[in-house]
Amino acid sequence: MKTNAEQDRDRHERLGKLCRCFRNKHHQDSAWSWVVCTSAAICNALIFGFLLSFGVPFPVLLDYFNETRERTALVGSLALGMTWFASPLPGYLSDRFGCRITNFIGGALCVTGLAMTSFSHSLNLMYLTHSLVFGLGVCFVYNCNYLVTAQYFKENLFMATGIVALGASLGVLFTGPLLQVLLDSFGWRGTYRVAAAYFTIVCVLSLTYNPNVQKTTEIEFINNNEDAERGERSGISLYCSVWTFPTFAASVMSFVFRGFGMYIPFIYLVEYSEDNGITAQDASLLFIYIGLSSSLGRIITGKVCNNKNVNPVFMYQAFMLLASISAFLLKFATKYGYLIIFSAVYGFSDGVFIATQGFILLSCVDAKRTTASFCINNVIYSFTAAAGGPIAGLIVDQTGSYVYSFYMAGAALLVAFLIPMVLIPINHGKVRVRPLVGHSKEDMVTSKSKGPEAGQDQTTLGKTPT
Repeated sequence: MKTNAEQDRDRHERLGKLCRCFRNKHHQDSAWSWVVCTSAAICNALIFGFLLSFGVPFPVLLDYFNETRERTALVGSLALGMTWFASPLPGYLSDRFGCRITNFIGGALCVTGLAMTSFSHSLNLMYLTHSLVFGLGVCFVYNCNYLVTAQYFKENLFMATGIVALGASLGVLFTGPLLQVLLDSFGWRGTYRVAAAYFTIVCVLSLTYNPNVQKTTEIEFINNNEDAERGERSGISLYCSVWTFPTFAASVMSFVFRGFGMYIPFIYLVEYSEDNGITAQDASLLFIYIGLSSSLGRIITGKVCNNKNVNPVFMYQAFMLLASISAFLLKFATKYGYLIIFSAVYGFSDGVFIATQGFILLSCVDAKRTTASFCINNVIYSFTAAAGGPIAGLIVDQTGSYVYSFYMAGAALLVAFLIPMVLIPINHGKVRVRPLVGHSKEDMVTSKSKGPEAGQDQTTLGKTPT
């Protein structure tokens, strides 16, 4: 039988071991890396679950404030846009202070924004509290989730980014129906207060983002033959230099059109369903199908794209085409069964995009430009992501029909599918999407000196893998 002193000593030892996990250095691809990956996935589930389920409270807010669809949709769209627009700020803070502090600040902003929104008496005030404060908090958390993943993983980077992306779809899976239950029980103000409470989880999980990461072998990302001759850059020139990578430039332009069209059905799905005689409760359940299919898409994409013979950009393109066709055909989905099919197909396509986007951005440039790549894409992406919903709402208010809005969404997604085609004429030896994991810089130089065939990546754009 241990004495009280011995029991206290044991407790202190266990506590000390736990604390060392949060302070000591950790290697890339270690056990702690997967703890960080899990935390990032949960954070993603919380922020995107609430953000992408704005279509559930949308009809309630529309009736409560008696405003137009355009102005009401702007609340959710601006928050969505802020998620990417302010990315340089958390990018800078992450480089300066680490992802742990930056993610904690983001969680605190989310809690503050949602709590303040619950006391709003006008949409103008919601633009400040929900769109700006909450959206800024989501931006901090979102960027940290992927940046910390890139810090903690090398060999398993694609799998880790897939798991983090999977969190968002799982969030949509349970948040949509949960919000409907909360709205029915507590009203929209009570719903926002409950949401503010559970966002404190983000602050707690941020403690796992230990900034002391011991990198093993430096990964060299090769994008074109001139990369070896590029000098060290810093500041604004470093951010501008990402445009010299063809894959980055084409991907960002494609993502911009995708952002404009993809979120329109998410925002108006519940109200469109109600206009076709479907109850709000049943309509909110469509987000379960979106979440499930999106989760499945991310899992399958992670497994498939982990194969070096598969090009992530080609996979992204294929499902942008499928999403475009789905949006064009949405007007024919007037029965609940058809809406379930649409939700499953559209959600799966969204899952493929999320799983491939993060990996493409993190691997189409070299290691010192990953933060710049991520932030610049997000800033540009924010404008079209925020604009899609209000413009679609304006079209609905003017025409009294959702058909033209869905056509607009489908056209934008079709353009997103077509843009990466410009990379096909480019010499395939100059454009790479996948990092050559496990190779040192000397290996890269040696293989390069032997010719374009030596060490060539099979995921090269412009050439279908054999």
